[in-house]
Amino acid sequence: MIKAIVYKSNTGHTMEYAKMLSKKLDIPYFTINEAKNNLKNKEEIVYLGWVCATKISGLGKVRKKYDIKCCIAVGLYPEDKNYIKNIKDSNKLEDTLFYLRGGLDYTKLKGIKKKLLLMVSNEMEKENKPENKELIEIFKNGANFVAEENLEPILKFINKE
Repeated sequence: MIKAIVYKSNTGHTMEYAKMLSKKLDIPYFTINEAKNNLKNKEEIVYLGWVCATKISGLGKVRKKYDIKCCIAVGLYPEDKNYIKNIKDSNKLEDTLFYLRGGLDYTKLKGIKKKLLLMVSNEMEKENKPENKELIEIFKNGANFVAEENLEPILKFINKE
């Protein structure tokens, strides 16, 4: 039985999803650090982590300590089968992986992360490829794709377990 939702958030989008999922499943949610004090080793959890390139932040640490029933990657890019496959491969995931779009909030980004995103944005703008138009707009203006309805496939999966 799933005991909790554990997450790692950078700008708050992953945390928003963790809160929503917690409410829907009526189980607690914890940051990775809070989980250390509230969960025992090998307890069943749902893990949510933000995506940096194709790496799910915090997954390595959590994987060693808990039994992850499903992993949820929260990222900026549109959902795409190849992108999701790359995330699965990069994180050596054989477990169930769900992908949710989070968002971009420059006011909550600092240092190198902010600079890297701005560099990527500038490069995309220079390339001016039609397929990158949406991402260029997001990189310029920020975005928030967090929505409760995005959790439906995850809830169906967990309720089947």
